[in-house]
Amino acid sequence: MEQLLASLGQNLFVLFGLLAVGAAGVMIFTKSAVHSVIGFLFSMLCVAGCFLALQAEFLGVAQLLVYAGGIVVLFLFVVMLVELTKYQEKGIFQTQAKFAVPLVGAGVLAFAGVFRGILFGPNAGQALVLKLGLEGATEHLGNAQAVSRGLFADFLLPFEILSVILLVALIGAIVLAKSERV
Repeated sequence: MEQLLASLGQNLFVLFGLLAVGAAGVMIFTKSAVHSVIGFLFSMLCVAGCFLALQAEFLGVAQLLVYAGGIVVLFLFVVMLVELTKYQEKGIFQTQAKFAVPLVGAGVLAFAGVFRGILFGPNAGQALVLKLGLEGATEHLGNAQAVSRGLFADFLLPFEILSVILLVALIGAIVLAKSERV
């Protein structure tokens, strides 16, 4: 029974991963900004499905709340604030396809080659476990406690860099919206 659930989880992970890559392709290649945001939303929902297939419930719910909830609403506000018709006339949009296709292809190959052995190899159980490294910590910590200890102990710098990148994106959206209004 346990082996059946493990193979079901692997199949769901692959299915959600392929759907996420497809939705990312829709996000990149669509001509409408609103359709691009919807593609991003579907991609984030599929990534949450990947987390749930890996039995990382906390990360799946956090993915839904932060990205599918907050970031998509932010993107929709940016799309509504910025008058995109003026930028479409300038030919700024749809120039990323020549860069996106090789990058997406390289990402798919990297995922298939490198991460397949990590996620589905014989040591997959150890690769997906956060190492607490704290004396006196019990092995029966929940998923949220293990993620929070790993995030704020080992991965604090990438977490802070990501917050700065999101802040820069928000300031850029405000500058674009303000320059259109003036």
